[in-house]
Amino acid sequence: MSSSRKLSNEEVAALLEGLEDGALDVGTGVLPGKEYQPYALGNDDANLLGDLYTLRLINERFGRQFRNILLPMLRFAPRVQTMPPETKRFDEYLAALDPFLSLTTLRVDELKGSILATIPARLISILVNSFFGGRGDAGVTRTSEFTPTEERIIQIVMEGTTKTLSDAWKEVYEANFEVMTSEMNPAFLSFIEGNEQIVICSFVVQLPFAKSATIELVYPLQMLKLIAPLLRSKVQRVGENRDENWATRLRSAVLQIPLIIAPRVAEPTVNLTQLLRLQTGAVIAIEAFNDIPIYIEGHPLFTGRIGEKDGKMAVSIIE
Repeated sequence: MSSSRKLSNEEVAALLEGLEDGALDVGTGVLPGKEYQPYALGNDDANLLGDLYTLRLINERFGRQFRNILLPMLRFAPRVQTMPPETKRFDEYLAALDPFLSLTTLRVDELKGSILATIPARLISILVNSFFGGRGDAGVTRTSEFTPTEERIIQIVMEGTTKTLSDAWKEVYEANFEVMTSEMNPAFLSFIEGNEQIVICSFVVQLPFAKSATIELVYPLQMLKLIAPLLRSKVQRVGENRDENWATRLRSAVLQIPLIIAPRVAEPTVNLTQLLRLQTGAVIAIEAFNDIPIYIEGHPLFTGRIGEKDGKMAVSIIE
């Protein structure tokens, strides 16, 4: 059993003095013939997440559905190209941003963090112009703040983005995205520290009448490390993705299938000689059952009795 005794202050001081004056070799405790790689505790090594295969699938799902968010404003479904995730420092990313754009922070409680969604101001102007019947490219009307109409368009886009993101993540990890704060100037953005690593997911919106615009989702690398095994996995679990509309229509169609009901009243028997003598007009004596079996598509499911209702012969189900 190893001892749990801690070094005294005098012993620690003696060790430090030995290291300073060279009495102790700094390599003491290193196994001979072994190579060691230095490691800085707390670093943000992106290799832990692999090639982000699962995040690519999530982005593909989001990109396909994001077209439907822009459809009501553009009056057509634009083409959205999903770019591979990119990793860099947050301060480098901020330095490359336009001085005026939409910056929205989305809270993700399940991942114990938040992500950043950026929309260029030019795309917002195009959405406003198309929403009111305009066609073609549109310039930015202001460079310091958005108009109330532009803010409403941003709100509509972000409401659709949060729902679409939650649906895209559902198959991998149950996460709900909620709008937390909005900003227009990167200089006033409060997100994470500048030296932290981020993962940038870009979605290029291609328009037939204007230059393409890029919408980006920024994930802190430290937040994604919480689910690193899921993001590295090549095999995806199959979650419950129930289409209630389809299930309702299927149930309605099944309930409309016609089925043949055949009550069996009697089962008379004849021998071969009697069968050969049967002719048109012959009468076969039968003895009706008291309780008759009722067949549904050839399968006996109920028992009933012969009776009469409203002047018509009927069968009453008794069990």
